[in-house]
Amino acid sequence: MIGREYPTQNYEEWLAFITAHLPEPVSQELVSDGSMLLMGGDPGQVIVRLTRSTVTVLEYAARREELHTPGVTPRRVGSVVWRRVPNARAVAAVHALIDAARDARLAKFRTCERCAQSTPPESMHDDAVCQSCAALPRAGRPGDVVGSGGSGGR
Repeated sequence: MIGREYPTQNYEEWLAFITAHLPEPVSQELVSDGSMLLMGGDPGQVIVRLTRSTVTVLEYAARREELHTPGVTPRRVGSVVWRRVPNARAVAAVHALIDAARDARLAKFRTCERCAQSTPPESMHDDAVCQSCAALPRAGRPGDVVGSGGSGGR
């Protein structure tokens, strides 16, 4: 259906549409060039840059710059010059780009073998264990017998 279910082509309505379609929570940052950066998800999943004529969708990606300090290096998924495209098609394209960026990001998450949490790659200590679990002392290994506080051995 083309019509009222899509926002009209103006900046404020695009801002509302994008905010509603990003994973929660959504943060916004006004950039010095007048564009708006929106980031959805915690940890980050999708970044959108909105200008007065273009929507650019990026997959959130991080790299480790220093110990425990990730740097953001987003990967461009696509752009729509929304002032030049019929409204219904522009909305459908932006929606598809946001979904594609989110799916690509989530496909990179790994499940920690210790806590079973789905974890972004920048938060993994190695291929099997997240950084949070790696920082904790290991209670025991499979086959170990864990006592109930006594001083006895096995």
